[in-house]
Amino acid sequence: MKTLVAIPALNEEITIKKLIAAVPRELHGTRVQVLVVDDGSTDSTASEAHEAGAFVISHGRNMGLGTAFRTMLSYARENGFNFMATMDADGQFNPEDLATLTEPVINNETDFSTASRFLNPELTPDMPALKKWGNARVAKLVSSLANTKIQDATCGFRVYGPRTLERVACFSRFTYTQEVLIDVARKGLRIKEIPVKIRGEREHGKSRIASNLWRYAHLSIEAMYSVAHGHSPWRFYGTPAFLLIAGGTLLGLLVLIRWLVVGSISPYTAFGIGGLFMITFGILLLLFASVADISAANRKMLGEIIAMETRRIREKNEQIEETEYSSRRTF
Repeated sequence: MKTLVAIPALNEEITIKKLIAAVPRELHGTRVQVLVVDDGSTDSTASEAHEAGAFVISHGRNMGLGTAFRTMLSYARENGFNFMATMDADGQFNPEDLATLTEPVINNETDFSTASRFLNPELTPDMPALKKWGNARVAKLVSSLANTKIQDATCGFRVYGPRTLERVACFSRFTYTQEVLIDVARKGLRIKEIPVKIRGEREHGKSRIASNLWRYAHLSIEAMYSVAHGHSPWRFYGTPAFLLIAGGTLLGLLVLIRWLVVGSISPYTAFGIGGLFMITFGILLLLFASVADISAANRKMLGEIIAMETRRIREKNEQIEETEYSSRRTF
């Protein structure tokens, strides 16, 4: 069985070599390979990673953390890995903690484990108060959209089991952390948060993702909304649609009753016009819900096809490796 430790990197020549050297080459009986996705670095990140023994995929230009995640996911699927761990290249995560994160996934106690900086108050890192407040708000929003309690929604130190590798999806270019949590939870996969001591701030340079908090918040909410309404289109469009139609109908009935009683709708003409607008917008939202529901069904069907193909590749690779192992024993 094989575990892929996948590291997205952008201009991390100072830390990447030391990080790769510290990654264990065996985790709970699984062989480990390190993959570095160089997302358009302009320094020597790629060459440093290659010299340290990692397999390197270079995008050539900066395409975003979400795109880097899809590259890592595709590599893991296409090469038959049973497990995938993701961690940042900036040195905030300790590779020794990979053993702790992978254990419950490899032992099939959960489908997906994620490091949590805030689950154990004693391990909460030193970081600006604004970032702590922002992380708490994001975790609360993700918990609501995922229908499960999440304490830390933005940490990229995670482990994906076989079922998660088969089913997880990410469409955002900017990031993947919140979107993946919602997607995994909505697909009924088991999630386990594990308290881990993590450095609160980068030792070198500034964060490539959260350097502009307003942009980070905007693009993160956009990604979370996209995945959530993709799983529950009627919740996002249908509920407000029915409320608008019900409210518009009520206003229309009140105006109609007044007209029947006194022969005039004045001075409540605006109520009647407002009711018509509410009904119209409600019907439009119902149409949006129908279209989104068809899109969600297609997305689910595509996900099942990918899962089947991922299983097929993994089983084929395992058969090949078993045959090679048997041949070596024979000789």
